Amino acid sequence: MLITVASILKLPVVRAGAPEIIAGAEALETPVRWVHVSEQLELTDLLQGGELILSTGLLVGADPQAAETQLRDLERAGAAGVIVELPPGREPTQAALRRAAAGAALPVVILHQRVRFVELTEAVHRLIVAEQMEQLEASRRIHELFTDLVLNDASAEDIVRAAASELDAAVLLEDPSGRVLHVHVPGAGSAPAAVAAALARRDGVGVRELVSVRESAWGRLVVPGREDASARHVAQRAAQALALHLMAERDARDLAQLAQSAFLTELASWSAGEDAAEQRAASLGLASAGRVVPLVIRMEGADGDPLALSRLERELRAELSDAVGQAGATALVGHAGVDALAVLLAPSAKAQRGATLDRVASALAGGRTAAGAAGAAGADGGAHGRFIGVGPAGAGVLEAVAGLAEASHVAAAAQRLGRGAHPGRPWFTAADVRLPGLVAVLAEDARVRRFAASELGALTSPGREGDLELLRAMVDTGGAKARVAQRLFLSRPAVYHRISRLEEELGVSLQDPASLTSLAVALLVNDLG
Repeated sequence: MLITVASILKLPVVRAGAPEIIAGAEALETPVRWVHVSEQLELTDLLQGGELILSTGLLVGADPQAAETQLRDLERAGAAGVIVELPPGREPTQAALRRAAAGAALPVVILHQRVRFVELTEAVHRLIVAEQMEQLEASRRIHELFTDLVLNDASAEDIVRAAASELDAAVLLEDPSGRVLHVHVPGAGSAPAAVAAALARRDGVGVRELVSVRESAWGRLVVPGREDASARHVAQRAAQALALHLMAERDARDLAQLAQSAFLTELASWSAGEDAAEQRAASLGLASAGRVVPLVIRMEGADGDPLALSRLERELRAELSDAVGQAGATALVGHAGVDALAVLLAPSAKAQRGATLDRVASALAGGRTAAGAAGAAGADGGAHGRFIGVGPAGAGVLEAVAGLAEASHVAAAAQRLGRGAHPGRPWFTAADVRLPGLVAVLAEDARVRRFAASELGALTSPGREGDLELLRAMVDTGGAKARVAQRLFLSRPAVYHRISRLEEELGVSLQDPASLTSLAVALLVNDLG
């Protein structure tokens, strides 16, 4: 029970004194922290706030003007109220006190009968101590409640429900953007009407407690319509429980990620046999059902910044986990270089491989935030800066791991070629990239660059675009001169003459398949810049 001036006036020892409120009736619910007895009202230097002053008023009658000033000082010092004992025979002092208290906001009470101040202070202090013990007991109980929830691995929804039940009030959990993640209304649970009413009140009066995880704002607990100390205390403990729950969840997730990454690395030199590999994979969450698809997902957007790359990886892992779960599949995830993830994906027993890949890849392409997508878009304007290469499916873990090398090559080739080569394709296989993919992966090699420069000679110089177009037409048509003439809208004699000059300059026959192949590769390298 909260101890206030009003509750003290109801005590038998005070009522026996025939109390009369002469000022501050509107402030009778002011909490009382302690009782102080003094024969003078000039106490401001001794007060800390919340004290109830008891006095016999001996100095009031002597100087009413000073008494008025002292009452105002007590009010500014945060005193809870003043009780003055003025029994019959002290009417002049009563009149002086009434004049001094006129207009005061501070509760001022006259006791018309004598009371024993020692009994009054003992009674009030017993109440205050009892209240403090009650608060300590409530604090202990609330502490144990939320500690038990954390130790028993309660969900965020369970913690919100417990806070709402403890306060008998609606409690909401929001994310940093203000979206409501969980809401519980005692007696109504998550009933639409009750939830709508709670949502309508969340922007008004209410306790708001930040949920922080390792100095990062994760969300906010809201108790609409409540601003009392009990609501604040419960919200604080619930927020702490949520933070501990989230840290434990994150730590468990981090440990699982480390275990999966270590296993995939270990598989590169695995010698314990297929059965042992399958058992280990199953213990890490892969339910293969005899079909495992190797994937490599390459990320763009970090620009060499390790912190940005770490953030992109966290985003990708979280979205990948959600996408795999929604597709009814399971997966093991590890690293495939500094900017790529290796994945062993196991579709559900009834799901088709292609359908599962489409669902997962589409979710990864569509899950990025607008800001993240803008920052991670490739030079070709490709969607979201993620390129998924798929290797050949395996009947087991070891067979699928062998396909990660091909998946990595495909992902790198697709990234280098850009989405323009295959618009709308959410994932890529070796059949999608073929020779252009191989050339794209090798194009940065100085030896490949020298080869292309040697093959094309001066054709890459400014002003030679027409000759380069003629060579490309010859490569594309397999050396069919008539089709080249038709494609370039030129007469055959003119085309034959230009081809003859080009062959003389390059020193090769453009009818020779080997020469055309070499020149085709050189053109691919040149196109890749």
